[in-house]
Amino acid sequence: MTGMPAGETARVRDDDDKVIYTYRSFASVIGIVASLVAAIVIVSGLAATLFLMFEKHPFTAIVAFILSVFFALVIVMLVPPISVTLFSDEKPSITISQRSRTSFPSATYSVVTPDGHTLALIRKSIFSRLGRNRWTILDPTNRLLGVAREESFSRAIARKFFGKFSRHYETNVRVQIAGRDAAQILRRTENDVLQISGDAIDDRVVIALATLVLGSEP
Repeated sequence: MTGMPAGETARVRDDDDKVIYTYRSFASVIGIVASLVAAIVIVSGLAATLFLMFEKHPFTAIVAFILSVFFALVIVMLVPPISVTLFSDEKPSITISQRSRTSFPSATYSVVTPDGHTLALIRKSIFSRLGRNRWTILDPTNRLLGVAREESFSRAIARKFFGKFSRHYETNVRVQIAGRDAAQILRRTENDVLQISGDAIDDRVVIALATLVLGSEP
């Protein structure tokens, strides 16, 4: 469920409209604002660096670049890491927790059962903020299991600018395990839909991925 204020109860339903999971919405504009401010700092730093280079002040240019990168990293580090638990019949079923302290350069999330068993790791690409969102699905030993990506670069750019105003501009996400289609996250429908095909991977891992894709965006 996309667009729910943080703290409200989101529900995952099956084909018969029966609630199978619930979780507290964790959508927040903090990450978006932090990314925007960090991008402005980086661009300003690059502009200052180029200007100082043209003015033949190489040392000052290097200092300006280093400072801009440093402050951009500090801004990104202020964003709190994500941790959310999905409940089934009021009992915890799976927990999605961010392993990396920051989402820069990439964010890694673990999908863990109540007994502490890690089902998989989900890593978001470093380039997701700039273009096409891409997630890598790994087993607990960091062995590649599959990937999930938005359907196209053009759709991804359109979503970043217009997706919040109309679902027509949203992008679907295709999940592939061992090179074969395993699931789709459909976002241009009336409600967000996760379609799982086959048993190439534990359904809970795909549901956790869909929760991150849909739930982290306000």
